[in-house]
Amino acid sequence: MKLPAARRTIPSLLAMVACLTVSGAAIAQDDLRGFQLVGDYQLFLQGQEAPDAQLYLSRTAGAFLVVADGLPSPVLLSARNQMTRKVQLLKISPAGEDTLDLLPGALFGPPMPFRPIPKGLEFAVDGVLAQLRQRPSWAGEATLADLYSHEPGYRRDARSYESDPAAVAEVAALGAGVEVRVVFGSWCHVCERFMPRGLKVHEELQDSPVRFTYYGLGDDNPWGDAEVDRLEVTELPTAIVYRNGEEIGRFIGGPGWTSPEESLLNILRENP
Repeated sequence: MKLPAARRTIPSLLAMVACLTVSGAAIAQDDLRGFQLVGDYQLFLQGQEAPDAQLYLSRTAGAFLVVADGLPSPVLLSARNQMTRKVQLLKISPAGEDTLDLLPGALFGPPMPFRPIPKGLEFAVDGVLAQLRQRPSWAGEATLADLYSHEPGYRRDARSYESDPAAVAEVAALGAGVEVRVVFGSWCHVCERFMPRGLKVHEELQDSPVRFTYYGLGDDNPWGDAEVDRLEVTELPTAIVYRNGEEIGRFIGGPGWTSPEESLLNILRENP
């Protein structure tokens, strides 16, 4: 993604699934599956953030599932009819990593309306006022655990990436004194697609001499960030490779991150 960048803006909850659903159609039981954990929103209850809350999206159902200790029950938010339904906790079934299905009879109680608000939506469950608000993009230094926590899709996609084990092993053998500095934006659609591959390689190199650091560009004027200027970053994601504190190369954008272990290996081979 070159500058000026087209940002991966986070639309309203309704807009996120509008192209995936048929307006006004009822949700069939067979659709109530494949709810995947997402990190774009945070839940507020009675005006206070609920840090334990988890938000799942099912593209099949065109709906969100909200689970939080402070809610009287989990809640299904349907973009098809802009209504909510309460969900029986015991009828929520794990269906894979960060993925849930709803079993038959999971929904109960009358449908309840919700209303859009700026950068989110608002609803009530048995007198508890709830709001889903857009989560700020990650800004500043980050660890691998931070990225997996903030962007659950990164973790899922990292697990599905199959790196070249021979290339990873050679990187480890050549990795003395090597640091990889990654600059990214959690709002960047190219980062969303390709960074999980690099995170998988990071996981595979955790016992090697190679070290990874991450720096996220936040929502407010990301291209005016001092770290962007210092590192002369012009495209995201950018991985800058250092050996003993001296830059020896970088790989950038989608092409550079298609096979990050190969990109990193080529730099290390050229700069032993």
